[in-house]
Amino acid sequence: MFPLRRSTKEPEIDWPALLALLEDDDRRATIARLAPTPGRESYLTALRRMQSSVVAETLTAGRRLDTAGRLVDRPTIAVAGMLNSGKTSLVSSFLSPAGQARTLRGTSNREGTHRFVLWLPQSWRDDVELWSLLVSRIGDSLGHPPEDLSENPDQAASQYNNRSGDHSQLSVALLATDPALDELGVGLLDCPDIVSDEELGLGSPKERKELLGRAATLCSAFLIVTDAASSRDTTLADLMRIASDLMPGVPRMLAVNKVRPRQTPDQVHETFSPLSQKHGVASIYAAYDYDVPASRPFIPHREDEASDRRLANPMDSSTGKVESSETAQESEPLPVFFEVSPNPDENPPASIDEGRFLESLPLKLDRGVLFSQLHRALRINLEKVIWDRGLDAIRRNADASFAKTRECHEVLLDASLEFFAHRKIGGEVMELRLHQSERILRQLSESFAATAPWYARWGVRLNSTIRRFVGGAGDFMRSLTPSALSQKAADDIKGRFRSGEYGGLIAPEGLLAEIERHGGTVVLSHYRDHQTEASPGKHSIDDSGLSLEEPNEEGTVTISNQRGFVNDAELLLPPIQRAVTRFEQDDFTTLDPRRLDEAIRMMWSEIPMHKKLAHGLTPLATIFAAFGAALMIPVDFGHSFILAASIPELLAAAGLGALAAMWAGNQGAREVGQQAARQQLADFLAVLCDELGVARPDPPMKVRVANHQVTLPASRIARSETSGPTMPVYRVRDEFVSELNKLLPRSSGIKK
Repeated sequence: MFPLRRSTKEPEIDWPALLALLEDDDRRATIARLAPTPGRESYLTALRRMQSSVVAETLTAGRRLDTAGRLVDRPTIAVAGMLNSGKTSLVSSFLSPAGQARTLRGTSNREGTHRFVLWLPQSWRDDVELWSLLVSRIGDSLGHPPEDLSENPDQAASQYNNRSGDHSQLSVALLATDPALDELGVGLLDCPDIVSDEELGLGSPKERKELLGRAATLCSAFLIVTDAASSRDTTLADLMRIASDLMPGVPRMLAVNKVRPRQTPDQVHETFSPLSQKHGVASIYAAYDYDVPASRPFIPHREDEASDRRLANPMDSSTGKVESSETAQESEPLPVFFEVSPNPDENPPASIDEGRFLESLPLKLDRGVLFSQLHRALRINLEKVIWDRGLDAIRRNADASFAKTRECHEVLLDASLEFFAHRKIGGEVMELRLHQSERILRQLSESFAATAPWYARWGVRLNSTIRRFVGGAGDFMRSLTPSALSQKAADDIKGRFRSGEYGGLIAPEGLLAEIERHGGTVVLSHYRDHQTEASPGKHSIDDSGLSLEEPNEEGTVTISNQRGFVNDAELLLPPIQRAVTRFEQDDFTTLDPRRLDEAIRMMWSEIPMHKKLAHGLTPLATIFAAFGAALMIPVDFGHSFILAASIPELLAAAGLGALAAMWAGNQGAREVGQQAARQQLADFLAVLCDELGVARPDPPMKVRVANHQVTLPASRIARSETSGPTMPVYRVRDEFVSELNKLLPRSSGIKK
């Protein structure tokens, strides 16, 4: 009936060594934290962060396996079934009369089993160390230490039925001993009835099945009790699945109760065989309904002192007369289960061998084989918890951290390109824009001046004035365009920048709007998560449903959402402001001076001498007016504003369309600006990531420019830690997986 001992040797699991690996946060750590600050985490620490319940399951599964060897001669059989299936009656058939009196049997809800009741041989209590181990295993499995089943039958019935109405008692097992189990040498776990709904209010079917799965790990065999009409019941299939999934290899048996005489034993076998074979059930037992007189031929009779009381109308063995009603009530009939055979000739009414009675099962169990199967089931259960639940959860979390960070990168890049990209009408990026910083404008001014022909210099002070740039942007502007005519040109150019006709004017509020438009408030969820975790301040709700926070130091009240949290704009604007300011200060990107001079010299050579602008300014003066206008942006609009514009856009804004076209059409000239623009975009994205608590892009991101995929360079601006919320990035270390595979190798058939 039970499989033979496996010929292949099962790997020995050293739980203390495995536990040391799971706790290691150094050389054999599970997680490498890549951002915000590099570090390592152990398996248990990482798992606590995401699924703390699995940590408890891991430790419990490990302790069960580690202590299983001490219980090799003390198996326990789980007995589970639905309400009114006769489950407790089956358990009672193994107990002494005193033990039977402490059980609860019947067909009403007040006689249902709504607690786990573990019946153990009385002699086991004499071994203090063993008893302590058993009690701790029960507590580990269900989450709470057990309590004793009362010796008083009425109080025991109340405990069985959980008449206190406290559904939390479902996870507190009742512990009882009985001398009749001493000879059998097994424990019996009477499991709560699996009810079909929550009407009783004593734990939902889902909760009961979950607890049953946890309790099953205590047991060396699994006996499922059902009635004859439930062959297609989904709950029966669920019970079998729980037994096969959570305790693979452990013997499973099916006991069919209350069979009517119109169904012969071989028909019972035929009805339940498909389901039994599907879930690896070793044996099918049946017990006929003793309340139906026609069932008598199918109720086999055992020649022992306990047989008479099993019949519907028990007889006094000394007188041969039917017992009185009071005596009959005390010795309530119990079902007689026997193993059914597919061969009709081997079933009652024919006589059957004593070994086919369910009562003989404990004596037939091979303790060594049973322990081997239990040990294997516990090891596979530990594998599933650590590999399939724990490590898979850690891997999913690590993958999600990478994916989430990449989403943030995409959003921040798309938002940045709204300012750093010069697009065609259809949205295609023609070229990248330069941050027109002081360094860039100084280079452009000096190069244009140094390479300009004589006719282009009229009316402009050069050399010493240009190279003497010391004071503020206003002084530099005045030194380049001293005339009122030049000043008017510069004002006109600034107006074009301000209107968005040329370039992109980057302001924190505008950048925030673009981030929100691209879904940034969704992907930058760590700001809201951090706010949720923080303790909310005292607040009240106004008529609009918004929360009014207590006045701040300035005496003002900020309006937030109804949970007392500020909105996304208020959360994200401060770090965006810091990012824009920091980029303006730390952007040291310069143009390649040699290539810049060559490009500008070539451009000057292609301009006819007679080319002049309408208002009397030379080309160089007009160019300087454009540069001065760009340099004045932070002064006029505030230091939190920066201008991004390509060199052709600067020239076009100054009205020098021909020069702009020449620059854009010359590949060498165009590449001078694009090389620096790519660096600036990478730097801006890096600073934005720093301040928003997102890891910098690694590998670098790519941008499609003029139908070509361009890879952005690594940022040259030093990394800075933000004081705000951060989005961590994790990676599972191969070293840990390798060590885990040595200490807890996967069994064949278990998914990897």
